[in-house]
Amino acid sequence: MATSSAAGLALITGVVGIFVGWNFRTARGANADLKVHKGRIPGFRRARNRTGLMSIALIVLTLLALSAFVRG
Repeated sequence: MATSSAAGLALITGVVGIFVGWNFRTARGANADLKVHKGRIPGFRRARNRTGLMSIALIVLTLLALSAFVRG
């Protein structure tokens, strides 16, 4: 039973890590070369804020789930 719970924990952590990393890469790309994209700055700002908030929410939910998973 401990092996399956450790594997589940590793799988959840890996999936969340990949998703959060992809979101940060997307947010960073939205700010690249702003001289060319001055007209698109408001859209980039929304994308950056949205991905940042989604990542923070996902990290918090994962930490809560992991703490409940470890306790139970």
